[in-house]
Amino acid sequence: MSGSDDAEFKPGYTWRSLLAMVLAGLIFMPASVYLWLAVGAGASTAATYVTVILFSALARIYGTQLSRQELFIIYSVVGGIGGAMPMFYWLVFRSYFVTNPLSLEFTIEGKPVRDFVPHWMAPPATSIAHAMRTFFTADWLPAITVTIVFAILGLIAEVSLGMLFSYLYIEIEPLPFPFAQIDATMVNTLYEREHERMLYFFTSLIGGAIYGSLVYLVPLLLGPQAAVIPYPFIDFTPYTQFFLPGAALGIATDPTTFLYGMVLTPTVTFSMMLGSLATWVFGNTLTLTMFRDFSPEWVREYAPGMGLFLIFQRASLRLWLSTFMGLSFGLAAFVFVITWKRLSSALKSLSRIKEAKGGPGYPSASFLLSAFLASTLTSVATYYYLVPGIPLWLPLFVSVFLSFVIAFLGARIYGELGLAFSPDFVYNMWKTAVYFSPYQGYAGWIFTPVIAGFSTPWYVNATKVAYLTRTKPIDYYKAVLTSFVITTLLGLFFMDFFWRMAPIPSFVYPYVMGLWPAYAISDCLFATRHIAVKLDQILAGIGIALAGGFGSFMLARIGAPLNPIALIGGCFSLPPYTIMVFLMSVLSRYVVAKAIGRERWESIKAVFIAGFLAGMGIIVASGVALTLLSKASWVWPW
Repeated sequence: MSGSDDAEFKPGYTWRSLLAMVLAGLIFMPASVYLWLAVGAGASTAATYVTVILFSALARIYGTQLSRQELFIIYSVVGGIGGAMPMFYWLVFRSYFVTNPLSLEFTIEGKPVRDFVPHWMAPPATSIAHAMRTFFTADWLPAITVTIVFAILGLIAEVSLGMLFSYLYIEIEPLPFPFAQIDATMVNTLYEREHERMLYFFTSLIGGAIYGSLVYLVPLLLGPQAAVIPYPFIDFTPYTQFFLPGAALGIATDPTTFLYGMVLTPTVTFSMMLGSLATWVFGNTLTLTMFRDFSPEWVREYAPGMGLFLIFQRASLRLWLSTFMGLSFGLAAFVFVITWKRLSSALKSLSRIKEAKGGPGYPSASFLLSAFLASTLTSVATYYYLVPGIPLWLPLFVSVFLSFVIAFLGARIYGELGLAFSPDFVYNMWKTAVYFSPYQGYAGWIFTPVIAGFSTPWYVNATKVAYLTRTKPIDYYKAVLTSFVITTLLGLFFMDFFWRMAPIPSFVYPYVMGLWPAYAISDCLFATRHIAVKLDQILAGIGIALAGGFGSFMLARIGAPLNPIALIGGCFSLPPYTIMVFLMSVLSRYVVAKAIGRERWESIKAVFIAGFLAGMGIIVASGVALTLLSKASWVWPW
């Protein structure tokens, strides 16, 4: 698709799409902030589908119609606005951390950990700002300023990389981007309103609404004890602990985490499941039974009766931390080796981005690279000033070089397979370097310079949808910048509002009441080096990743149903999710496709998925609204 087809691209960033973004922030952001604090999830799905359907219907009531391009802009950004976890969430956590007795129990060189928390991360524990429970005091100004400045620098870096690799992987070297087809189908279905597709859409929407009522609505209205279907998974550990001790087995019940398996091949999903089972089932069990010397800390901490979530938490810290660091490094090395020819060719193609005119409308490659370097280097220089004592090479290497590599590889893998790199890769590397350095303090473990590239796959995928819906891609990036402004301003206001309403954590916000103590302990353990990073296990992880990657690569070449990247990547995912992703791909390929015909199923598959998610989104939105109304009169006592 050439950039010369400018006439075929139309604007989608209009006053109507802007109004939808603002209203999504005003309506859904408070609901999402409450949900992040109460149940640990946002209202992204609800915001996306409810806003798109609502604005589409309103336009028709008033005798007009949203353009396909406006629908795309609304669809692509309102989920991020309405479901956002405000960046200021972590400032409230820092307030909790410095005022919690836990931060007094752990010491660095004889001083409590909380004494090492700098004022630009949180006011000192003696500040009245913590008792006032509001951001609108002078004591919070340094922390808010640093948070916003680094967020802006990160956005500039991400948008620059997004534009750069969108042109590369859509025009120069086109990749399929399997999930872009679902998004484009949703937009086109609502715009064209073709009878047969709308019938399938609304049929699956009803199914999604019924399932969503059982999973989300009942526990939201009646409490967790009334849940018909456990969320987010059915825990099998009470039954498997007798013959597979420590195994993290279960079945996921949240369709947003596994329905996408319908668009992936069984080869990819089987490989993901195999890697996941090898790690979280057989690996957990064998290190408790046959190989107890591998991680004595894990052996001591495991106890019969531990549930899936607790097993995941303790095994992540005590058993797999160092190994996963090695797996991350090994996976990156493997991907680079097997794709270096294509990556080299793609890198050379970057010089042609300046040919992009008209439709794409991107700035020149030199401008985008300059913006990326300016933002990351500014963050590195600021970081050196804020966190003295950190190894000098680390911020520069991670922020500039690794950000580019993450974007480069991540966008390609997502475009080909629909798989995304976990941020754990970089943060594991960061903590490894800090652990083996002489650094003493708190901020260096928790706070990093700008690390970009993780959003690049999503930006490029959205740009692909812009092409499929004939929207000027530059309008999407205008909407991204607008959404950042909306979420920053409203996020500060709504986070402050809920904090004023009741202490965080408290029984009013039960999710963080259970989670934040674990976060606080984890931070203290890292800062005081009570969590050991073991070099031999890192090396073992690298070896496993390389052996598994190249071994499955060779087996795949002779017909084995294995995908090496999915196999190693699956090690980081819990079995409840990978099992369901695999079952969905098998159901799609071998059951539904045969029942209604492969060609017909391929033509409506994306419509079915979009409708099901829309139905769940409507139910979640309704449940959150009813929950907030039911609690509007309470607050005192806490």
